[in-house]
Amino acid sequence: MKDSFFKGDDNQPGQSQIPSLDDSPGDSGSTSGLDKDRGVIAAVLSYIPFLCLVPLLQMRDNEQTRFHSKQGLLLFLVELLAVLFLIPGLSNLVWKIVIVLALGASAAGIIFGIQGKKYKLPLIGDIADKMRL
Repeated sequence: MKDSFFKGDDNQPGQSQIPSLDDSPGDSGSTSGLDKDRGVIAAVLSYIPFLCLVPLLQMRDNEQTRFHSKQGLLLFLVELLAVLFLIPGLSNLVWKIVIVLALGASAAGIIFGIQGKKYKLPLIGDIADKMRL
């Protein structure tokens, strides 16, 4: 007895199976472009305070993202220390300079991340390379 409901449609020569969406060969180029775009967005997020943890936790497999998120995390810690230990007097000026330099380094990191370049920030880049994340 046939398993089909309709007569003679079991093995028709003109019929073919519906292809799976996972096996489509034309999508290989778009995923690399998507990964590059995601890497750029993650690099930008790496240098924004409080958001630097998102790329570090979500995209650990992307080398560019890991590079920028390490630097962004260290910059965030420096900015956090500068804000927390801001005390009146002479150190007030020192901490303001530290905040301005850290924000300038964050802006430079965002620009290099958008351009897709890997530029080590002075002092921060060397420390970030030694981090095991």
